[in-house]
Amino acid sequence: MATSRRSKTSARARLGTYRAKRDFSLTSEPAPEVPALRSEGGPIFVVHKHDATRLHYDLRLEIDGVLVSWAIPKGPSHDPADKRLAVQTEDHPLAYASFEGRIPEGAYGAGDSLLWEEGTFDTVPSGQASEQLARGRLHVVLHGQKLEGGWHLIRTRPVSKKAQWLCFKAKDGTERPGYDVTVEHPESVKSGQSATRGPVRRTRRTTTQRAAPRPARASRSSRAKGKVRTPEALLAKVFPPMLATLAQVEATADADWRFEVKYDGFRAIAALQGGSIALQSRSGNDLSLRFPAIFRALESLGEHEGVVDGEIVALDPKGRSRFQLLGKGVEERFVIFDLLWLDGEDVRALPLEERRARLERLLARVKPPLAIAEQVEGSAKQSLAQARRRGLEGVMAKRVGSPYTPGRGADWLKLKVQANQEVAIVGFTPMANERPELGSLLVAVREGDTWRYAGKVGTGYSTKTRRELRELLTRDVVKKPPVKDAPLVRDALHNEDAFWVKPRYVAQVAFTEWTDDGRLRHPSFQGLRTDKRPEECVREKPRSTPVRATRGPHRRTGTKVRQGKRAAGRTAVARKQTTRASRPVAPVVLTHGERVLFPEKGLTKADVFAYFRDVAPFMVPALEGRPLTLQQWPRGVGEPGFFRQGVQGTPDWLTTVCIHHEARSLPHVVVDRPESLLWLANQSALTLHVWSSRVAHLEAPDWVVFDLDPGPAGTFDDLIQLATSLRRYLERLELTSVPKTSGKRGLHVLVPIAPGHTYEQARAFAHKAFEALAIEHPELATTERSKARRQGRLYLDAEQNAWGKTVVAPYSLRALPHAPVSTPLAWSEVTPRLDPKRFTLDTVRRRLDKVGDLFTPALAGGQMLPSA
Repeated sequence: MATSRRSKTSARARLGTYRAKRDFSLTSEPAPEVPALRSEGGPIFVVHKHDATRLHYDLRLEIDGVLVSWAIPKGPSHDPADKRLAVQTEDHPLAYASFEGRIPEGAYGAGDSLLWEEGTFDTVPSGQASEQLARGRLHVVLHGQKLEGGWHLIRTRPVSKKAQWLCFKAKDGTERPGYDVTVEHPESVKSGQSATRGPVRRTRRTTTQRAAPRPARASRSSRAKGKVRTPEALLAKVFPPMLATLAQVEATADADWRFEVKYDGFRAIAALQGGSIALQSRSGNDLSLRFPAIFRALESLGEHEGVVDGEIVALDPKGRSRFQLLGKGVEERFVIFDLLWLDGEDVRALPLEERRARLERLLARVKPPLAIAEQVEGSAKQSLAQARRRGLEGVMAKRVGSPYTPGRGADWLKLKVQANQEVAIVGFTPMANERPELGSLLVAVREGDTWRYAGKVGTGYSTKTRRELRELLTRDVVKKPPVKDAPLVRDALHNEDAFWVKPRYVAQVAFTEWTDDGRLRHPSFQGLRTDKRPEECVREKPRSTPVRATRGPHRRTGTKVRQGKRAAGRTAVARKQTTRASRPVAPVVLTHGERVLFPEKGLTKADVFAYFRDVAPFMVPALEGRPLTLQQWPRGVGEPGFFRQGVQGTPDWLTTVCIHHEARSLPHVVVDRPESLLWLANQSALTLHVWSSRVAHLEAPDWVVFDLDPGPAGTFDDLIQLATSLRRYLERLELTSVPKTSGKRGLHVLVPIAPGHTYEQARAFAHKAFEALAIEHPELATTERSKARRQGRLYLDAEQNAWGKTVVAPYSLRALPHAPVSTPLAWSEVTPRLDPKRFTLDTVRRRLDKVGDLFTPALAGGQMLPSA
């Protein structure tokens, strides 16, 4: 145990050289304090293909809390006789294991760095990495996709403060003399990219060369806040991008819309700054290597500082975008449809039509491969009919007056002519002719924390594609199917079971419709999507209800004073208003980021700020429109914190609502954008408590809350037993429910309900359910309010369902030493094996990548409570 503590203590000190060599406002490499995604299979290893001063391969092994690193100029060899030089470099943080991208010019190590290999490792004998490193003789066994088996690392002598080692293959039966893995497999295991580009050498301009145009001068407010130093940093300010919702024509009935061609390609965001360009996918992957012509074309806009949003497409002979043609040598274009930033100004809050006008002026003189998105005239039905006649995928409907809002919402709608769906590949069948080819793909979509089988995809492949997919997927074969209720799929010729694989790749398929049992009808393969993660593949269900015509979330109306109902001795709502007209959102600047808020884990205010930024796409939809009560710990969780309902001194753009309580009116924060969460993080507001109703209907809750807390005498096993019984009770009433941890010892169960219910109805239903629970488990729980009569049993309190009562927000932090998070669950997780302590600031982001947002059903509404 003492050795473990020393290792953790020294890890931060060992990253001092790494930090000193890098300017993290310039490079997108992770800072030492960035939390890492933890592996469950043992210590990790990675290899980066790094095109810096010269192309080389960086081997990194997880030892004592850091990635110990060696630069191997020629890369690893499978020939034991080939002893290759390995120069030990500075230790890297564990978060570097997932890094891939371009390190910009002017930064240490400038050039492309691809994640060429990843996996786990151990030593021979097992578990001696730290001791072998100290002796200078490592014998490691790698378990990767390209590197499998033993390698030796032997230290020879120190040179210029960097130790020289030799790296060579062990004779263990996995050696392959004459095989060059770097030639056979040059691609990244993360993005699939192979080519790399080293640092750009800028030549001195002679008198005959024309001076490069100077960037447009930033606004005074932009200069006052500090200039953005790199295009990558500029992209970070506006991420994540805005997303559209699949819909039917009927959804456009009650609002004004503009229509554009829907393009079928790769979503891309480009930033221009100081003559430098950044081109990234929706998930933040660098696209400059994959689309070099488009990257170079963006330099024509170099006199501006800006961020544009668009789609990279490949065109067929009729000029229509076709996803399956990308990378096949046909004409490719970057079709730009929105503007997020221009010459020092964040323009996302401007109305759609104003952003479009500025975009048209910006792109007035561009030539292919750059283009502006084509607008389609007419109504939704007319626009879709045009798309059908022209053989297009569909049209995008964008609400007039709407701002650019990160995340998925109803201001952008996808209206499709032909259905397509992103699916995770979970298996394959072989070709029946004994050739090493794929016969069909087995695909699935994500449902909560499980995979739902979606059918076989047998058409749409070339012979070359069938061979490549067979070779690609064979590496990931697993014994058990990853999908629930997996069907028995057999090869008709050999009567063999299908091959199931780990869900690692995403395919796009076209299809006609979904069958009643959740299968794709007539699916056809269109290509792999390297810009999407398998966990993002959820079944798209088109919206049919109209989007309400509003003036946009950033244009709020004035006050309407009305008398509300009485609830629990107070005025329910006497006045409801926003405190000020909304203004464009300024970037939220982190202050005192080094301040430690969780001393036991060493987590700082910067860590909390980064966490809120990353989970904003999941938290904002849950919090939007709901008044908040805050718990703040400005000096850290080891010192006393305080509650706040009313807030003062808020920035002009932050939405607040004034609510009249029993004796006074208080302005409450309302989160309606990611910047609101970042502002709260900068106030050290770790725990957010939300109302069950929204500002627009404060007297009508959106859910019934069941708060289960074992109390000082209860056990967690008792709590699980009660929660399971509550679920059965609700299912008998055909009511869907969503569980989540409280972040401490308890559980919350939410039952989403349709608009129109009152708090009185919600409370009465909760009372009835709790009474049934107390009757079923008289030894465990009671609804008795008197503590003297509870006799140590768990108190079932339905009074949380009252006006003004709050519940801890999903994904909110709690002020305990291990930084726990109130985390939505799947009911399959609510078992005696459940450990709420596992859900922390360090782990929840990786969980979201894996299972997605399990809280979404709590926002669905639509359920009617049974009458008493």
